[in-house]
Amino acid sequence: MAPAMALRGLLFDLDGVLIDSLPSILACMNYTLGRLGRAPVGANEVRPLIGPPLEVSALTLIGEPELVPRFVEVYRERYAETCARETLAMPGLRPVLATLGERWPLAVATSKAEVFVRPILAALGVEQCFARGGIFGRTLALDSEGKGAVVGRACAAFGGSQGLLMIGDREHDVIGAAAHGIATVGVLHGMGSREELARAGAKWIASDLYALPRLIERIDAGLA
Repeated sequence: MAPAMALRGLLFDLDGVLIDSLPSILACMNYTLGRLGRAPVGANEVRPLIGPPLEVSALTLIGEPELVPRFVEVYRERYAETCARETLAMPGLRPVLATLGERWPLAVATSKAEVFVRPILAALGVEQCFARGGIFGRTLALDSEGKGAVVGRACAAFGGSQGLLMIGDREHDVIGAAAHGIATVGVLHGMGSREELARAGAKWIASDLYALPRLIERIDAGLA
């Protein structure tokens, strides 16, 4: 039996965990590609690009470093106007956050620019769920800041990483949390696979948001 973790807070990735951002991101990427004279792409091509910093995904998509700043500029023009209405809540978002928030402070730690995160969460009616933990994202700088740096800011707000747990759907979440000694629950309703999460070192796997409350209770009690 594992020792009890005495959880002090839960850190959530955003895209693919709390929100279904694929329709919004796909539309913005194809809008941008069109503006740059490129052919559109499909959802299967975009899905693996959701999670890393935007400029990293842009380079993967267009393959020309000199075009990345322009890609990001055009993408963000549309995203700023549309993200709040095109982004969907993952099933169970409100009740699961309400349940977990009764016991632990909740925080968001995402590679998305923070300026976009708050309007999305507000539009979905869950921004207040993170009042005790906080919302941590990137700036608009094209510095390819990794997930570990964002998680580090969340840890600082909690006064350290001890007792924190990450919930993510991609390897970047697992690796970024592990850099601070934080274990990760990988979820399968997002953009990553069980194999990706296991390979990165996710300690637990949950099928979806609905599975989290019971699993996290067991983790907190040392039963998982």
